[in-house]
Amino acid sequence: MLKLAGELLEGQLADHIARLDAHTRYAYQIFRTGEYMLPSMIGFYSLSQVTMTANTLYAVPFLAARNMTVDRIAVNIITPDAGKKARMGIYKDGVNLYPGSLLLDAGEVDVGSGGVKAITINRSLTRGLYWLAIVSDGTPTVRAATNASTILGMNATHANTQTGWSVAHNYAALPDPFTAGGSLVTDSLKFCIALRLASLD
Repeated sequence: MLKLAGELLEGQLADHIARLDAHTRYAYQIFRTGEYMLPSMIGFYSLSQVTMTANTLYAVPFLAARNMTVDRIAVNIITPDAGKKARMGIYKDGVNLYPGSLLLDAGEVDVGSGGVKAITINRSLTRGLYWLAIVSDGTPTVRAATNASTILGMNATHANTQTGWSVAHNYAALPDPFTAGGSLVTDSLKFCIALRLASLD
Protein backbone atom coordinates (compact mmCIF):
# COMPACT_ATOMS: atom_id res chain seq x y z
CA MET A 1 0.00 0.00 0.00
CA LEU A 2 1.31 3.47 -0.88
CA LYS A 3 2.21 5.77 2.02
CA LEU A 4 2.22 9.54 2.27
CA ALA A 5 5.52 11.37 2.72
CA GLY A 6 6.70 11.02 6.31
CA GLU A 7 4.75 7.82 6.97
CA LEU A 8 6.60 4.61 7.76
CA LEU A 9 6.34 1.36 5.86
CA GLU A 10 5.46 -1.04 8.64
CA GLY A 11 8.27 -3.38 9.52
CA GLN A 12 10.60 -2.30 6.70
CA LEU A 13 12.28 0.56 8.52
CA ALA A 14 12.77 -1.55 11.64
CA ASP A 15 14.30 -4.34 9.56
CA HIS A 16 16.61 -1.89 7.82
CA ILE A 17 17.81 -0.41 11.10
CA ALA A 18 18.48 -3.89 12.45
CA ARG A 19 20.67 -4.61 9.44
CA LEU A 20 22.58 -1.31 9.45
CA ASP A 21 25.43 -2.80 11.45
CA ALA A 22 25.87 -5.51 8.83
CA HIS A 23 26.25 -3.16 5.88
CA THR A 24 28.09 -0.29 7.53
CA ARG A 25 30.68 -2.21 9.56
CA TYR A 26 34.35 -1.72 8.66
CA ALA A 27 35.83 -5.14 7.99
CA TYR A 28 39.04 -4.41 9.92
CA GLN A 29 36.99 -3.55 13.03
CA ILE A 30 35.32 -6.94 13.27
CA PHE A 31 37.06 -9.14 15.84
CA ARG A 32 36.26 -12.21 17.90
CA THR A 33 37.34 -11.90 21.52
CA GLY A 34 39.44 -14.67 22.98
CA GLU A 35 41.35 -15.25 19.74
CA TYR A 36 44.87 -14.34 18.63
CA MET A 37 45.30 -11.55 16.09
CA LEU A 38 48.25 -11.54 13.69
CA PRO A 39 50.24 -8.50 12.56
CA SER A 40 48.49 -6.37 9.96
CA MET A 41 48.87 -7.56 6.39
CA ILE A 42 47.60 -6.29 3.06
CA GLY A 43 48.20 -9.66 1.42
CA PHE A 44 48.54 -12.96 3.29
CA TYR A 45 48.45 -16.32 1.60
CA SER A 46 49.92 -19.06 3.74
CA LEU A 47 51.90 -19.89 6.86
CA SER A 48 55.55 -20.77 6.75
CA GLN A 49 58.54 -20.40 9.08
CA VAL A 50 61.66 -18.27 9.39
CA THR A 51 64.84 -18.56 11.45
CA MET A 52 65.63 -15.61 13.68
CA THR A 53 69.07 -14.01 13.73
CA ALA A 54 70.48 -13.80 17.25
CA ASN A 55 70.73 -10.35 18.86
CA THR A 56 68.50 -8.76 16.24
CA LEU A 57 65.40 -6.82 17.22
CA TYR A 58 62.49 -7.22 14.81
CA ALA A 59 59.28 -5.21 14.59
CA VAL A 60 56.13 -5.83 12.53
CA PRO A 61 53.11 -3.51 12.14
CA PHE A 62 49.88 -4.10 14.04
CA LEU A 63 46.82 -1.98 13.27
CA ALA A 64 44.31 -1.60 16.10
CA ALA A 65 41.30 -0.49 14.07
CA ARG A 66 39.32 0.16 17.26
CA ASN A 67 39.98 0.45 20.99
CA MET A 68 40.74 -2.92 22.55
CA THR A 69 42.36 -4.73 25.47
CA VAL A 70 44.80 -7.56 24.83
CA ASP A 71 45.83 -10.17 27.40
CA ARG A 72 48.51 -12.29 25.68
CA ILE A 73 51.47 -11.75 23.37
CA ALA A 74 52.78 -14.93 21.75
CA VAL A 75 55.00 -16.54 19.17
CA ASN A 76 55.03 -20.12 17.85
CA ILE A 77 58.42 -21.84 18.05
CA ILE A 78 58.83 -24.41 15.28
CA THR A 79 62.49 -25.38 15.74
CA PRO A 80 63.77 -24.73 19.29
CA ASP A 81 67.20 -23.46 20.31
CA ALA A 82 68.21 -25.08 23.59
CA GLY A 83 68.96 -22.77 26.48
CA LYS A 84 67.91 -19.63 24.61
CA LYS A 85 65.25 -16.98 25.27
CA ALA A 86 63.15 -14.52 23.33
CA ARG A 87 61.71 -11.22 24.55
CA MET A 88 58.57 -9.62 23.13
CA GLY A 89 56.89 -6.26 23.42
CA ILE A 90 54.86 -3.47 21.83
CA TYR A 91 56.04 -0.12 20.46
CA LYS A 92 54.05 2.96 19.58
CA ASP A 93 54.29 4.22 16.02
CA GLY A 94 56.99 6.82 15.49
CA VAL A 95 57.91 8.89 12.43
CA ASN A 96 57.35 7.71 8.86
CA LEU A 97 56.20 4.20 9.79
CA TYR A 98 59.15 3.47 12.09
CA PRO A 99 58.67 2.14 15.64
CA GLY A 100 58.86 4.85 18.28
CA SER A 101 58.60 4.79 22.06
CA LEU A 102 58.25 1.54 24.01
CA LEU A 103 54.72 0.83 25.18
CA LEU A 104 55.32 -2.57 26.76
CA ASP A 105 58.26 -4.87 27.44
CA ALA A 106 56.26 -8.05 28.07
CA GLY A 107 59.21 -10.15 29.25
CA GLU A 108 60.83 -13.41 28.20
CA VAL A 109 59.84 -16.82 26.91
CA ASP A 110 61.96 -19.97 26.70
CA VAL A 111 62.65 -20.93 23.08
CA GLY A 112 64.42 -24.14 24.06
CA SER A 113 61.23 -26.10 23.36
CA GLY A 114 58.65 -25.94 20.62
CA GLY A 115 55.07 -24.70 20.61
CA VAL A 116 53.20 -21.49 21.29
CA LYS A 117 55.04 -19.32 23.82
CA ALA A 118 52.67 -16.80 25.39
CA ILE A 119 53.17 -14.05 27.96
CA THR A 120 50.22 -12.81 30.01
CA ILE A 121 49.71 -9.06 29.69
CA ASN A 122 46.91 -6.59 30.35
CA ARG A 123 47.21 -3.71 27.90
CA SER A 124 44.60 -1.35 26.51
CA LEU A 125 45.29 -0.18 22.97
CA THR A 126 43.57 2.88 21.57
CA ARG A 127 42.81 2.96 17.88
CA GLY A 128 46.02 3.36 15.89
CA LEU A 129 49.20 1.76 14.58
CA TYR A 130 51.57 -0.21 16.82
CA TRP A 131 54.65 -2.37 16.29
CA LEU A 132 55.01 -5.88 17.74
CA ALA A 133 58.64 -6.62 18.58
CA ILE A 134 60.76 -9.69 19.28
CA VAL A 135 64.44 -10.35 19.95
CA SER A 136 66.30 -13.55 20.87
CA ASP A 137 69.77 -14.53 22.00
CA GLY A 138 69.43 -17.65 19.87
CA THR A 139 68.33 -18.73 16.41
CA PRO A 140 64.94 -20.44 16.85
CA THR A 141 62.73 -20.99 13.83
CA VAL A 142 59.34 -19.35 14.33
CA ARG A 143 55.99 -19.36 12.59
CA ALA A 144 55.74 -16.70 9.89
CA ALA A 145 53.54 -15.56 7.04
CA THR A 146 54.72 -16.20 3.51
CA ASN A 147 53.82 -14.13 0.45
CA ALA A 148 52.84 -11.32 2.81
CA SER A 149 52.74 -7.62 2.04
CA THR A 150 52.20 -4.74 4.45
CA ILE A 151 51.84 -0.98 4.72
CA LEU A 152 55.61 -0.77 4.13
CA GLY A 153 55.16 -1.58 0.44
CA MET A 154 57.78 -2.98 -1.93
CA ASN A 155 61.49 -2.27 -2.23
CA ALA A 156 62.90 0.03 -4.91
CA THR A 157 63.46 -2.76 -7.43
CA HIS A 158 59.96 -4.20 -6.90
CA ALA A 159 61.62 -7.52 -6.18
CA ASN A 160 60.49 -8.01 -2.57
CA THR A 161 57.81 -6.86 -0.19
CA GLN A 162 58.85 -5.02 2.97
CA THR A 163 57.32 -6.65 6.01
CA GLY A 164 58.96 -5.02 9.03
CA TRP A 165 62.11 -3.58 10.56
CA SER A 166 65.26 -5.16 12.01
CA VAL A 167 68.10 -3.61 13.99
CA ALA A 168 71.07 -4.93 15.96
CA HIS A 169 70.33 -5.29 19.69
CA ASN A 170 72.35 -7.36 22.13
CA TYR A 171 69.81 -9.47 23.97
CA ALA A 172 68.48 -7.50 26.95
CA ALA A 173 65.46 -5.43 27.91
CA LEU A 174 63.81 -3.79 24.91
CA PRO A 175 65.26 -0.36 24.08
CA ASP A 176 63.19 2.78 24.56
CA PRO A 177 62.77 4.21 22.01
CA PHE A 178 63.25 1.63 19.27
CA THR A 179 66.86 1.77 18.12
CA ALA A 180 67.36 4.17 15.21
CA GLY A 181 68.91 3.17 11.91
CA GLY A 182 67.07 -0.09 11.36
CA SER A 183 66.79 -1.89 8.04
CA LEU A 184 63.61 -2.86 6.27
CA VAL A 185 63.04 -6.61 6.20
CA THR A 186 62.76 -7.08 2.45
CA ASP A 187 61.40 -10.54 1.91
CA SER A 188 58.05 -12.26 1.83
CA LEU A 189 58.30 -13.65 5.37
CA LYS A 190 56.79 -11.94 8.35
CA PHE A 191 56.98 -13.00 11.97
CA CYS A 192 53.63 -14.06 13.38
CA ILE A 193 53.88 -12.31 16.73
CA ALA A 194 50.29 -12.41 17.93
CA LEU A 195 48.13 -10.55 20.45
CA ARG A 196 45.11 -12.21 22.08
CA LEU A 197 42.02 -10.04 22.18
CA ALA A 198 40.42 -9.87 25.63
CA SER A 199 37.76 -7.23 24.98
CA LEU A 200 36.59 -4.51 22.62
CA ASP A 201 36.50 -1.23 24.51
